[in-house]
Amino acid sequence: MHDEEQPTRRGVLASALMGSGLVLAFGTLGAQGVLFLLPRRLGPKTRLLFAGRLDEIPIGGVKAVHDLQGTAILIRRSEEGFVAFDSTCPHLGCKVHWQEDEQTFLCPCHNGLFQANGEALAGPPADAGQNLSQVPMKVDEEAGVLYLEVKDVGGGSA
Repeated sequence: MHDEEQPTRRGVLASALMGSGLVLAFGTLGAQGVLFLLPRRLGPKTRLLFAGRLDEIPIGGVKAVHDLQGTAILIRRSEEGFVAFDSTCPHLGCKVHWQEDEQTFLCPCHNGLFQANGEALAGPPADAGQNLSQVPMKVDEEAGVLYLEVKDVGGGSA
């Protein structure tokens, strides 16, 4: 007759905990290995584009700068600071322009009107709740210059 030892409840629980701990440890190690092998930046590459000197844009004024793809970016200066918008209307892709007298952006295609902060005010963009897209920018107060963060179109290195 064999004297087989029956597993105890404590033994089964200990084995289950050790097994799950090993799975968790190796899973974490595997995930870290995959993250190590992937490129750090999966999104589109960007670069800073010189947009001009701070004193070139008066308070209440707008300056147009073209990105590396030729799209006009409208930089507006207010009492609070600078903000940049893509000039492409979110409704149908027409180009908006600044109306200095009204302090608004106008899309001439369907009379889309945007406030100075880019929020849709009237026309089809307002009906659809479509605001102007902001473009990230860097204001270097010390040097007195503006930079726009734009998509990089170059594929190779210099």
